[in-house]
Amino acid sequence: MSTRTVTSQAELDQAIKDKIELIDILSPAGVWLEVTAYGSSTVRAYGSSTVTAAPLVAVHLHHSTVNVQGGVILDHTHVDEMDGAAWCQYHGVEVKRGIATLYKAVNDKWTTDRGTDYSPGSKPSCDDWNPAPVCGGGLHFGPTPVHALAYHSEATKFVAVGVRVSDLVQIPNNTAKAKAPRVVRACVAVDINGKPIAAKTDKEAA
Repeated sequence: MSTRTVTSQAELDQAIKDKIELIDILSPAGVWLEVTAYGSSTVRAYGSSTVTAAPLVAVHLHHSTVNVQGGVILDHTHVDEMDGAAWCQYHGVEVKRGIATLYKAVNDKWTTDRGTDYSPGSKPSCDDWNPAPVCGGGLHFGPTPVHALAYHSEATKFVAVGVRVSDLVQIPNNTAKAKAPRVVRACVAVDINGKPIAAKTDKEAA
C-alpha cells in the first residue's frame, strides 16, 4: 500500500493525483484542507479537526475533540471503556454460553515469538496474568484472523480459540485486541476468513 503524509492543500492534491492509497494529513493549526471522498473512500479525523459531511454520509467519530457538521454520526469515543462483553458485541464476536470465539495468528509450529503453543486441540494458559488493559500479562487475541495478523505479520497459520467473556480484557489500540488468562475451548485451525480447516501434522507437512 502506498502512503504519504501531507501538510498543505497542494500536497494533498498532488497525493490524490498520484493515486496514493493512504494519505495522512498533518496540517498545522489554522490550515484548512478540503477533502472530497468518493466510492469506498474512508476519512479519519483526529485532534481538533473539523468534518463537514452531506446528510446521509456515515461519520465514525473516534475522538470527542473532532468537530463534526452534518452526516450520520456513529460514536466510537467510548470504545476504550468497554468491558469484555461490550467489546465482543462491538466487534461482532460470536459468543455462546459465555464463551467468545477469538483468533490468534501463529507460525508454522503453531507458536508465537513468545513461545506459547497454540497447536490445534491445545488449551494454552499464561502464568503471568495481569488484568490491566495493557499489552503483556496474558494471551492476546483478535476478533478476526485479520485483526490477529496485524500483530504478527509473519504468521503463516491461524487458530480460533474459546475464551470466557468474563475473563476478557480489551487492550485499547488502533487495531482491535483483547487478552485473557487462558483458553477454555481448544484451539482449532482456521483460514484467514475464520473457516475451520484440516490441520496437517508435522509428519504430513514434511
